[in-house]
Amino acid sequence: MKTVMEQLMEIQDKLDALKAQSTEYTTCCSGVCTCDDEMPSEFDSAGFSIEDRESEPKFEFTRDQLLTFATKLAERVIDKCKEAVTDTNIDVDNVVDLSMGYGYQIDVELDTDAITRSIHDEIDETIVLDVDSVEDEVKDIMTEMDMIQKN
Repeated sequence: MKTVMEQLMEIQDKLDALKAQSTEYTTCCSGVCTCDDEMPSEFDSAGFSIEDRESEPKFEFTRDQLLTFATKLAERVIDKCKEAVTDTNIDVDNVVDLSMGYGYQIDVELDTDAITRSIHDEIDETIVLDVDSVEDEVKDIMTEMDMIQKN
């Protein structure tokens, strides 16, 4: 049984073949067909021509492999978040308010909103979601799972 991605790639290949056939000959003003040797190459959104693109590897996961992958990814995210919280530089002067209360009692107030903002900002800076970083994490996990070879 083929995956959806494999089926889509086959359809795309068939469309590309039809497109190549339909643009192979062009009609000039006199109605005479000529061979169009210098067909403009088509580029994808990343600027690569169809010829330059390499087919993306396809992976099929068993249920256990998918659970293992998801668990490893979640563990990495949790570890990064813990690291971010540990590394958060909270300025005590900005989040703690000390005051003298009745009977010389010291009242302490914490600005929990400022603490929360600092932690969220640190997590946002630590967890990188650009395509290259996510792809690196996926490759690392799949290498750990022996699904791909290490480069």
